[in-house]
Amino acid sequence: MAMLSYPDHCKITREQNGYDEYDEPLAPKVIYDDVCDFQPGEQTRGMIAVRTNDKIYLPGIIRTADGEMISNGDVIDWVTESGRRFHGVIDEANDVKIDLDGSWVTEIEIKQGTGE
Repeated sequence: MAMLSYPDHCKITREQNGYDEYDEPLAPKVIYDDVCDFQPGEQTRGMIAVRTNDKIYLPGIIRTADGEMISNGDVIDWVTESGRRFHGVIDEANDVKIDLDGSWVTEIEIKQGTGE
């Protein structure tokens, strides 16, 4: 029983170097394309603004069919529950165990992010 909700949608891709049989660049490989939870990074504490990077949470430990995991430099696009779209580059991905229920989440920190 997961205790977090995932109201947003994320797509994570990884660039593939090389070309296909028609000398066209290979399309990015899709690592993840499903639900997520976006947490904006900037927070204010009293009169002091503390800047932290945006974070994304995914349910479980994410692996592709061939065993690849999310890594630094992967590209992430996400749409919030309200429809706002963002694009960014992953700085760090960690697997975190939730002590309250024993479930796992993948925590992603965004290095660069832009919104529409």
